[in-house]
Amino acid sequence: MLSAIFDGQRDFIVGASIFSMVSFVVCFVVARRAGGRAWSWAAFGGAVAAEVSLTLLFTGGGGASGQCVINKDLAEPFATEQGVLNAALFVPIGLFGVLAARAVVPVLVGGVLLSAATELLQALVPGIGRDCDSSDLEMNSMGVVAGVVVAWTLILLVRRTIEPLSAGVRATSTGSAVALLAAGMAWYFGITPLVMEATSIQVAGSKEKRAAEEVIRQTFGDRYGVANVQVMPGTYGGGDRLLIALEKGSAELSWPDREQLSVELEHSSTPSDASFPVPGVSVRPRDKGEALVVAETFARKTFPWGVAKSGVEVYPVGEKAELGWIASWRRRVNGVLMPMRLDVQVNRAGRISQILARHVDDPVRLPRVLIKESDAVDIVRRAQHQPAGAVKTGRGELLAIKRQGEWRAQWLIPYRIKDQTGRAYVDATTGEVDDSASPQQSLRAERTGGS
Repeated sequence: MLSAIFDGQRDFIVGASIFSMVSFVVCFVVARRAGGRAWSWAAFGGAVAAEVSLTLLFTGGGGASGQCVINKDLAEPFATEQGVLNAALFVPIGLFGVLAARAVVPVLVGGVLLSAATELLQALVPGIGRDCDSSDLEMNSMGVVAGVVVAWTLILLVRRTIEPLSAGVRATSTGSAVALLAAGMAWYFGITPLVMEATSIQVAGSKEKRAAEEVIRQTFGDRYGVANVQVMPGTYGGGDRLLIALEKGSAELSWPDREQLSVELEHSSTPSDASFPVPGVSVRPRDKGEALVVAETFARKTFPWGVAKSGVEVYPVGEKAELGWIASWRRRVNGVLMPMRLDVQVNRAGRISQILARHVDDPVRLPRVLIKESDAVDIVRRAQHQPAGAVKTGRGELLAIKRQGEWRAQWLIPYRIKDQTGRAYVDATTGEVDDSASPQQSLRAERTGGS
């Protein structure tokens, strides 16, 4: 919930701070006139305003997802930066709520319900642009508990009065029942739960850091230092990814197989020293032929497996190749596109700006291809259960894809139904539509030719 909020959002933070300060002043004035604990109520109001503004009012745009991730790994958010931030956001709510109200149960329950409401609204309200995640609710609740415990301890230490735990239980129970009923209805009618093993970016260990440093050194020598490494847990049964922050640029490495490396050093029509100069090459390419010379010189030295026995295509990036050219090496065996892939982008200065390298050995043996592309297209159209002519299909691609540990030849067929687009996999041997392909697999296969 919070990891994206603090990334280059100065105006966002300023706006949230102003909103919280205004809430602080208003609560202070109201509490002082009522004869209450003005400073505590002001701090409590400011804390709640900060939570609301950071999570709901200052939106990131986009439609409502209608989905909520259920993280099965309850320990995972405690080891993530996002988890710590989510807990810290709710500590002041529990702390100042108890100091102001001098009651434990209403503040504790209210804080948890506030977090639950926040998560539901993030999933249901268009334009908020945040994610609904059970890990956020878990860590928010831990933050409220921590704040309540600290406040309760402070009050007892200074020998101030505090309401007994039974105080406010009846009213809290009634309010909670109403809130839970409303939340249950919203969940039933509007939320699709997505159960996952892990959901948040985690801190990398020494093994992951060494792997990241090694692959960057093998690719670029000593030119780029590794500033930070984090682990993004895999979904839908896929492997993890190492998110590598470089001193200039970024990279991702599939983990633990280390099969796929993607690097972005620069994405600009104005080349800078962030891109990588190929040793011994001083060509400033004017066309795709000259760009291929640069890319091939780099690829033969760094990724020789990608060049050998592979065909290469070069195409411009941008309408007038203002971002340079991409040289893409692919390999086909008996008409089937193999899972390996090597893309090298060369900018106008003749330097490497981006790389996608997937090093996967060709399958030793694939089942016979018995289904033609036209047959696969017909299968996809029938599978959509739409009127004749409603499903429009594009050019299919025959890919080598690993399913449940076995290599298969499958047709990837893009299709469109009105304004909705999709991709379907059809087994080229059995003719069955492969329902095991998740959206993530579809995207990955489109980029890399495999799963």
